[in-house]
Amino acid sequence: MKYYRFSMNMCVLNLFCIALFIPSMVLIYLLGISSSVNFTCLILYFLWMFLHEFLHGLGFYICGASHDKIVYGANLEKGIFYCMCKDKISKKSIIISLLFPFFFIGIFTLIFGFFINNSFLIILSLFNIAGCAGDLAMFFSFLKLPGFDYLDLDDCTGFVLVSSNDLSKYKLFGIKLVEEGNYSPSLSANDYHKFTISKLSWVIFSFMILFLIISIVM
Repeated sequence: MKYYRFSMNMCVLNLFCIALFIPSMVLIYLLGISSSVNFTCLILYFLWMFLHEFLHGLGFYICGASHDKIVYGANLEKGIFYCMCKDKISKKSIIISLLFPFFFIGIFTLIFGFFINNSFLIILSLFNIAGCAGDLAMFFSFLKLPGFDYLDLDDCTGFVLVSSNDLSKYKLFGIKLVEEGNYSPSLSANDYHKFTISKLSWVIFSFMILFLIISIVM
């Protein structure tokens, strides 16, 4: 049994996100969807992203991960919110968890937004679908890999796959192999903080809250 440590190429995945974002904007324009965009809307979008990560966590938990090994965080300098599962789970479980936000606050809410004619919900859903770029890259990559178990360590832009199959020969979109070796149960995460927010992210959140307060007072 071997482990394979992978790192996500954030530059490639952010470009993929933009590639998904552009058709969303075109669709919004062609359908004549309009919604007043202000700073409060931006706050709601960030809350939508938190919901995105919570749904990943819910997927992990439903698929059998221990709740105390599901952690959340924000690292805005890398352009991400994240949810990590520091419990070893199956290929089927990680694939299901990856798709939770895409379907529940992407596809489903998009259809519901059209049904009730709510332009803001439609826009949030399209933004979320674009924000699923990394999830979709992992999903399609994992589909072509033979059996493995999945494990997050302490790197929010990387993960580990454990398998008896040779995974080093596969080329994955936006994901590169950085290390491989013989697997041991001692290979596990060390940082089990339930929430982790980088220092720069705290600064950004503080300014957002300040501007939100000012916009409400004004």
